[in-house]
Parts: sequence; C-alpha cells; structure tokens
Amino acid sequence: MAKCKRKQRLLEKSIRRIRMRRNMTQRELANAIEGTGESALRSYELGERSPKQNTLERIAETLDVAPACFDTYGIERYDELVHALFLLEDRFGIEPCADGSIRFTDEAIQSCVCTWRDWKEFLEKGKITREEYEDRKDGFMR
Repeated sequence: MAKCKRKQRLLEKSIRRIRMRRNMTQRELANAIEGTGESALRSYELGERSPKQNTLERIAETLDVAPACFDTYGIERYDELVHALFLLEDRFGIEPCADGSIRFTDEAIQSCVCTWRDWKEFLEKGKITREEYEDRKDGFMR
C-alpha cells in the first residue's frame, strides 16, 4: 500500500511539474483534454485520484511529452535504484564496470544514452536552457 501511495505521489508531481513548465493552468490543461474536467485534473495533481491509462495518454499528448515520462517506478532511494539495475541487467544488457560506471551492451540503448549526454553538454555550455533540456527528456521517443 505504501509503495502505491509513493508512486501516486510521484505521478502527481510529474503532471504538475510538466504542466507548470508549459505555463498552463489546471483549467487550461483540462480544457485542452476532451473529457477531463478541471476538478479531475486537480485531484490527479493532489494525489486524490489516479488517472486511467487513456487519460494519462491524453494528458501526455496535450503536454507534448512521451507517456513514459509519467512512469514513476516508485524509485526514491538508492537501494531501490540498485535493485532496479540488477533486474534490468539481463533484459537490457547493463554491465557494471571496474570504475563504477555502467555500460550498456545494447547499441540502441547506448545510442539513447549518448544523445542524452549530448543534451547535457549543450545545457552545461549554455547552448540550451534548463527548460529545453527537460523538454527534450520528457519528449524523448514519443
């Protein structure tokens, strides 16, 4: 039960964070999503209710992000992250390296990570803003 509440709390923060980055009010977002009222959206952001999958997909489409950016996985502590990496080792070819870094043996995943690194470098060099960086991550592979 506690894990479910944590995931819901993370989801509500994700929706709110992206909506606010888009400079949208709850009313504006709700009006842009057919079949979703402002009170429903408010309850999603407050964690009182969880949107159904099709509603979450419509929210993502309206905010111009990949639906996967709302996946919360419930990971909040380092031990949870480490165990998630253990679980993903075989499926996605994640390998620990002697220097403590992680290597991806799958070329498609490695390419995605390299793209992410490029964006991070653009941010650090001032070629893109923090908002542009976050938008690229949220919209990746949509």
